[in-house]
Amino acid sequence: MPRIAKDPQERRNEILDAAMELFSTKGYENTAVSDIVKKVGVAQGTFYYYFRSKDEIAAAAHERSLAGRLEFVRNVAGDSELSAVSKLRKVLLEGFPAPKSDQAILDYLHDESNTVLHQKWLVAKITSFTPFITEIVRQGVEEGVFQLEDPKEAAEFLLVGLSFWFDRSIFGWTEEELGRKLHALEGIIDRLLGGKGIISAAEYVNK
Repeated sequence: MPRIAKDPQERRNEILDAAMELFSTKGYENTAVSDIVKKVGVAQGTFYYYFRSKDEIAAAAHERSLAGRLEFVRNVAGDSELSAVSKLRKVLLEGFPAPKSDQAILDYLHDESNTVLHQKWLVAKITSFTPFITEIVRQGVEEGVFQLEDPKEAAEFLLVGLSFWFDRSIFGWTEEELGRKLHALEGIIDRLLGGKGIISAAEYVNK
């Protein structure tokens, strides 16, 4: 039977999907390239045609996840039927947090040997989200629900705070410490944006 050639992007995504599934079930460190190609049913050379290493496929998986979340946020920000508060809540609760399917990649990033890469990806995430959050905050100012003069700086501060403050791999917070910070979160966001009841700690912790 003749071999069926797949579209390169389809094949790349197929390898990514298989790798992410294996990372989730076996763990990043316990997954070998041979495991990935066996699951996909391709030769090892095919893997190296698309990815130079297992580390590179981890980076590609993270980038694909971020691209999908940014598309969601772009659609939310551009929805003319939503208020600024509704948009911000959707973005912070549904778009900004990494999905559970990314846990294996997060575990990989949280390893001490990947500290520089971890910070690099956090900065990339914050930089990518900032224009959309800024647009939403400006809408809130126009609607009179947010009271502030620097929407872009407030958006950056909010994203940096959420990204770093709640990253246990950076600070090593205990559950008790994390709980106190989450409890303070809603008041901090309200004061930062000059609004009220924008998001609750209970909602965010469940994400």
